[in-house]
Amino acid sequence: MDKIFNNELSAQAYNRVRRMIISKDLAPGQKIVQDKLAEQLGISRTPLRSALQMLEGEGLIVSNKGKGVSVKAFSDIEIVEIFECRMALESTAVRLFTEHARPIEIKNLRQLFEPFLIDKIDDEAYQKADAEFHDTIIKHSGNNFLYRLFHKGNLLVCMDLIGLLRLPHETLPEHMAIIEAIEKRDSDLAETLVKSHLNITKKLILEKINAKA
Repeated sequence: MDKIFNNELSAQAYNRVRRMIISKDLAPGQKIVQDKLAEQLGISRTPLRSALQMLEGEGLIVSNKGKGVSVKAFSDIEIVEIFECRMALESTAVRLFTEHARPIEIKNLRQLFEPFLIDKIDDEAYQKADAEFHDTIIKHSGNNFLYRLFHKGNLLVCMDLIGLLRLPHETLPEHMAIIEAIEKRDSDLAETLVKSHLNITKKLILEKINAKA
């Protein structure tokens, strides 16, 4: 009975801490003081420790030798690797989405960005729209294994933690061009545009790395 109770507490702690990481209530690079966090969550350290181990397995928490644990902060190289994975998976997803998506799902994509075409762009609202745009394409690609693979790697969570790497006014036309290709059911063009969209950011990060060298 105690084991079941502890497992439930661990699952609850996992979900709550994960939400705190995604919302950046626990910011990238922030050290986690376990006693303080356990008290905040109203649990003992045992289920919290189990939750942190699960989050470490997902790559959202890192152990610092002899210094406890902290929220994952991504290096430039890691961000490049994330974009390479996204390019491989999302190019396949957008092709499938373009071929199989229902009209309402395509309409929803356009509605995500239409407010930014007429109003001043709020970065936080734009980032949420950006995340939903990419998640929608993958979720409704018709390939459930691809969707599970994408989420098992926490790629969208990682992107939320990293934040916007280019200004909205630069990427908004790219998003709209992708949507127009999808509306025309031009899967070749949609795939090409998604690859270009992600590759531009990847190149900017590589230029930053080379400038440091």
